[in-house]
Amino acid sequence: MTHSTPVLTVDRSTQVGEVLAAVVRLSRSLANPRSTPFGGTVLTRTQLDVLFVLAHAPDPVTPGQLAALLHVTPGAITQLVDQLREHDLVEQFASDQDGRVRLLRLTSAARSQVEAFETVAIERSAPWFDTLTDDALTELAGLLAQVKGGS
Repeated sequence: MTHSTPVLTVDRSTQVGEVLAAVVRLSRSLANPRSTPFGGTVLTRTQLDVLFVLAHAPDPVTPGQLAALLHVTPGAITQLVDQLREHDLVEQFASDQDGRVRLLRLTSAARSQVEAFETVAIERSAPWFDTLTDDALTELAGLLAQVKGGS
């Protein structure tokens, strides 16, 4: 069975608009406290995105994988990673399987800082979801995981 693309009806368009509005509200609330996990180190949004991708990746990531995930050029990733390495937030090393392949991961200090930052963000955000049951929250997380991003 193949999956067909749903027709964008007026009702579906309205529903998508409501979801986007909710996501924007949540995103603004998350971004509102201007704290960063790295104290005085000022990072761009894309640099933070790199750190959070690396924090949630089960294995080290290649620069090419990172570029594809973030929808930026490999050259941009090189610059971002170089800057993050200067701040001792990311480390780059050769793959055990192929020494030509470079892999990226957070430094242990950066991993601890990201985890602490996320813990605070989760605690601060938890009340937004008070009206949802545990099952509904699980379902929401699953549904959001199915949403395709800018492919």
